[in-house]
Amino acid sequence: MSPDPVVIDSHLHVWQADSDYPNPSVTTVSPVCDVPIELLIEYMDELAIERAVLVQPMFPHEDNSYVVDCCQRLPARLAVICVVDPNVPGADQRLRSWHERGCRGLRLRPRMASEESCFGDSSTFPLWATASDLGMVVSVLANTQHVATIKALADRFPDATLVVDHLAHPNLSCADRQPLMELAACPNVIMKISGFPYFAVEPYPYVDCRPLTEAIYAEFGPQRMMWGSDFPHILLQSGYLRSVRLLERLLPDLNAEDLATIRYHNAKRLYWD
Repeated sequence: MSPDPVVIDSHLHVWQADSDYPNPSVTTVSPVCDVPIELLIEYMDELAIERAVLVQPMFPHEDNSYVVDCCQRLPARLAVICVVDPNVPGADQRLRSWHERGCRGLRLRPRMASEESCFGDSSTFPLWATASDLGMVVSVLANTQHVATIKALADRFPDATLVVDHLAHPNLSCADRQPLMELAACPNVIMKISGFPYFAVEPYPYVDCRPLTEAIYAEFGPQRMMWGSDFPHILLQSGYLRSVRLLERLLPDLNAEDLATIRYHNAKRLYWD
């Protein structure tokens, strides 16, 4: 069974095993187990996913070669968000190199201890400026405690497009969502509608996340929302097809035009147009 409308998945991962990495438990993925591009393509074909945005996984290095090679094989179907370590001098020049190899976005990860201390620091401004100059989308893997810094960076770099991954992992039991709503004042911030299994209390279709999703839709509008599955993790959660269908469960009154905007047009505009 495949979804009827055309879809772009704006957030997923593939990787090759890293057998030399001594402690895979410190990442949220397993560097010692392959998740090959061929597996993803099988799912994309089965579910009629037209295109996908590959996000370099949370490995402790910045070798984006595998996802770049995958994209070069299928540039019409795949785009790449790379990782560059902002702590290492010359990050802006390394970003230029990855851009020359076809990367369309940069991911920064203040949710990781290794990057949290420098997030928003002036030492990283050349990296931000380079991403902005190159037209690369900056995805931010953050917690809600980082939202104020995200807002400050969005204001400092108004020509950069910032995407907040997984809605900044909000705590649904408290007032965590209010800082997220304040990002609506920044026209260059987009909310990635993804990652619900990480913060939902209830199982699929995560009805406890409906008020948050409705608030984001009301404050940001469909032009600043973008759906992603978080493949392959979703295979062990709700399953890929149910992830594609999730927006229709969380926003049952969503019209077809807005659904297509969130699940297709925004990603196409950012990563292919």
